Amino acid sequence: MSMKKLILLANIVLLSSCGGTIKDVSFETGDYLGTGYDDKPQKTISIKKENTNKTQTSEKKSFLSALSSAVVSDSDEDEEMSDIYEKSVNISYEELDLLLRTELENNNFKIVHVLNITSGVQEQGVKDFWKHMHIYLVCKLSECSKIMKNNPQLASQFPIRVYTYEKGGKMVVGVFKPSTAIKYMGNLDAEGIKALKTLDKELKKVIDTITK
Repeated sequence: MSMKKLILLANIVLLSSCGGTIKDVSFETGDYLGTGYDDKPQKTISIKKENTNKTQTSEKKSFLSALSSAVVSDSDEDEEMSDIYEKSVNISYEELDLLLRTELENNNFKIVHVLNITSGVQEQGVKDFWKHMHIYLVCKLSECSKIMKNNPQLASQFPIRVYTYEKGGKMVVGVFKPSTAIKYMGNLDAEGIKALKTLDKELKKVIDTITK
């Protein structure tokens, strides 16, 4: 037997002792076209993307959970008070002004300034406008400080603006509900939200008292 045949026979015996099967290495690596490209890393990337999406979804759920926990309606008054709360009363502006100032002070609100909108508009030559329209700039520092502590950008919402105007021979007094500012909170703050809701109730009480 020649030397070449002996070498071939020895290789066959060795292969048989190791399992006897020749495996397609290109199939195992994913290199089906023999290009040297392995598509397994792509599968790993797709798994990472799925995990990232799950993480983002989890973060959104956590944010919404925190928001729903912080914004809790503890009475039916919140539902009765719309974002713009106003009521009318059959008295003169002078009477309304006196009652409004008294009730605001009784509830520890400081009147920073009163703007006479009607007068300012008339000075510009406009005659067909609402009568007795005023804006009362009011603030309650004990509550406002809690609101702005972690959300300084909400300083733009204060002082709170209580307004009056005449409609159909009656005086109207109203306010934008302070807690509408919750949607602009950059930092969820339970204490600040509670303070806003407290202002809602106190201003509603003021308006209800002077228009009953």
